[in-house]
Amino acid sequence: MSRTIEQIKDKISQGGLKPGDKLPTLNELAVEMGVSRTVIREAVISLSSDGVLESKHGVGVFVRDKSAGPAAPTLSDAVLAPLSKFKTSFMDLLELRMAFEVHAAGLAAARRSWGQESAIWDAAAKFEEALDADDDLDDRDVAFHRAIAEATNNSAFIEFFNLMSANMMPRPAFSRALNPTLITPEYIQHTVQEHRAICEGISSGDATRAEDAMRAHLQRSHKRYRGFQENAVSPLSNVAPEVAEAK
Repeated sequence: MSRTIEQIKDKISQGGLKPGDKLPTLNELAVEMGVSRTVIREAVISLSSDGVLESKHGVGVFVRDKSAGPAAPTLSDAVLAPLSKFKTSFMDLLELRMAFEVHAAGLAAARRSWGQESAIWDAAAKFEEALDADDDLDDRDVAFHRAIAEATNNSAFIEFFNLMSANMMPRPAFSRALNPTLITPEYIQHTVQEHRAICEGISSGDATRAEDAMRAHLQRSHKRYRGFQENAVSPLSNVAPEVAEAK
């Protein structure tokens, strides 16, 4: 990601962008720099923390005017940033993710706009389109869950997801080469079906139905990983090597 951060800095300095100028969209930057949208988003978060950029939810990313003085501390700066350095086991993080995302699904069912609902369905469809491309599945899975977080219309949920998604959703998670016993065609197809059930729950406007669908989705992963751990053949060293080393 450090290379992407430097590329964005170069784009600002060499492209003549001034404070207040808007950067291209995350998708456009991803295509231009040859990286995933997730990498661009994380680079933007890092540069925003350094005071180089300023993200305005629903509007875009702008070059920040440093002469205006330090930016007002955001929720991420004041409360959530220390969590990004929090070290714990993958299973503990999966339980945290379950508590967060189950509630997020319920909020999305109650609060989503038509555009946000469409974005959730679109993200689910793009995941399904990439079933034969392991490298794309991780990014598209993150995009699906991010769309749900954004549909909560709760800035704290959105900031928490943006900051913690890399820890709660370690990658690569859908690599059949690294985890052939875990990542089977049946496993991925179940994921597709579960994504659809979550979409339908949110579209129905029934918070309980959406929460139940998300809970079932995450519980299946939880049970699967727990089973591997208990059998002493856990794939976690492949899924989250940095966490495994910390154990």
